[in-house]
Amino acid sequence: MTDPHEEFSWLSEFGPFYDSSCVSFVRALSPAEALTRLGAETNGIEEVTFEELQERTMKCIDSDNRMRTSYVGALETDGWTVLIQLWAGSIAVARPLLRRLSQATEVVSINRNIHATDFFIYAADGELVTWFDLLGPYARTGSDPDRWVDLMREVGLDPDLDPDLDLDVDLEDPDLGTEFPRSFALARKITGFPFSQDMLDMRLLGAVINSR
Repeated sequence: MTDPHEEFSWLSEFGPFYDSSCVSFVRALSPAEALTRLGAETNGIEEVTFEELQERTMKCIDSDNRMRTSYVGALETDGWTVLIQLWAGSIAVARPLLRRLSQATEVVSINRNIHATDFFIYAADGELVTWFDLLGPYARTGSDPDRWVDLMREVGLDPDLDPDLDLDVDLEDPDLGTEFPRSFALARKITGFPFSQDMLDMRLLGAVINSR
């Protein structure tokens, strides 16, 4: 049987996502609606290719070199909008943005920063429901931190894993370092939405958002 994370192994090999990124899935909002909820000006929303998204992102990196950007790309398929931030994580990090984005809907967000600290967020109706660090999924927070524990087990994210207590780490274990693609497998279990590399060939909508 194929491990569910293998479908998303490309994310661990594709620099723009693996280095530092935030990918969010929003149900039942169009790309334009999602971007305006994040503070984008309607007349500032434009069609871009993935390559143009990368170029505009680099121009919007903040001046104090925290590697946070205010530029977001969005595409829609199967009733979900995917929001892509490269070299950044402001949607997942900024709670006001997450609250606005998830009003009357639901959001799944996966964040990876430059320190390889990855975390998974599920929010609904303006409320943070589940949050956990992929390297320490036992320490979940939110209004319903255990909502997805069964699905976590299905994709190989042990909800009881405490790396500080598990001292017998096998450095030859092939599953070591697969938490990032496994988080996308978990997102698919929740949303039913498969995020594929082919989608990056689609035209996106891009805009500068209010990252506060």
